[in-house]
Amino acid sequence: MDRIDVFIDRLKDRKIDFERAARLQTEVWEGEKPHIQPLLLSCSLDENDDEYFPQFNLKEIHYDRQKMFANQFRVMMTAVYGGAHAVPSVRANMGCGIFPTLFGIKQELFEDKMPWVKQHLSKEELKAMGPEDLKLSDEFKIGLEYMEYMSERLEGTGCMVYPMDLQGPFDIAHLVYGDAIFYDLYDDPEFVHHLLELACQAMFKGMEECLKVIPGSESMVAHYNELVIPRSMGGIKTSEDTSTLLCKEHIEEFIVPYMKKVFSHFGGGYVHYCGRNPHLFEVVMGMPDVRGINLGNPEMHDMEYVLRRCAEAGKIYYGIIPRNEESVEEYFIKYLNASKAGDKSVLLLSYACKKEEREEVLEVWEYACRQTQLYS
Repeated sequence: MDRIDVFIDRLKDRKIDFERAARLQTEVWEGEKPHIQPLLLSCSLDENDDEYFPQFNLKEIHYDRQKMFANQFRVMMTAVYGGAHAVPSVRANMGCGIFPTLFGIKQELFEDKMPWVKQHLSKEELKAMGPEDLKLSDEFKIGLEYMEYMSERLEGTGCMVYPMDLQGPFDIAHLVYGDAIFYDLYDDPEFVHHLLELACQAMFKGMEECLKVIPGSESMVAHYNELVIPRSMGGIKTSEDTSTLLCKEHIEEFIVPYMKKVFSHFGGGYVHYCGRNPHLFEVVMGMPDVRGINLGNPEMHDMEYVLRRCAEAGKIYYGIIPRNEESVEEYFIKYLNASKAGDKSVLLLSYACKKEEREEVLEVWEYACRQTQLYS
């Protein structure tokens, strides 16, 4: 841990760089044109880093704030090494079931994979619940404590702490109730609406507690060790992975009203989902409070089409885009062009390379920005 302290001291000298990166990203979110389009670059760690940045298994970090921080710090250094426009950040990595614990359920922990929810509540238990029955669990309180600890360790560095994993309303409902929810879409829709209302209330309660302990969250919120989104755009991320399994009619009835409710409450944010669902994509494109989108499986999509639609709808696309046979130069220019809305771009591209490739990648990115009139 002492070696981490040495690196923290060094990061304080980089604070101005990380603050500049945050401003560039904010300009993109707010529809301005930055002097250069940000590239959210990360550089992979190598064998030399193992000596400085310890790694612990996913069960032991759940019970130890120092080990949790050490694992997150190791990941954060990939953005630090990237040295472009990513904003390094960490989180209390408590698993996607952390918000469902407000219903009183417990996650199962594993050494080799993330926590998972195997316990579910019955329909009778959930029918009897109201918003007043949602309580911050001991596990959630530990996550908040870890967030405060990380904030204290990173004070003065410009590195940030981001919220615990926030799933969308339907994803939370699915985790809490289990696969029976798919039957009740047909058999008991009134109950599903009740459960989704509870999920929204759990999101409000838990996220507001997260934001209280994140320094600077009144102006911006970080996500995933590279991204920042200003609070003027809402600042939150929700995951709609389970929503991709639904048909158009069920998306309209069970996803749209609650997505609107959540993003209206926070003033906006962006949506993530894995998989592919054209109906869900259209919902995201058409909802004003959804400011951006992140695709967990971009390889399943025509990404030039996705970027053009984002540009037309005024949405930000954040995330990776697979590179195929084209050169890095061709790849950057192709997707920058596809993402242009007038003289601006809606792309916040996440890109990874080796440390030794970093300077060349940054030179090619600057060239691509000049070629597409996104550098001034």
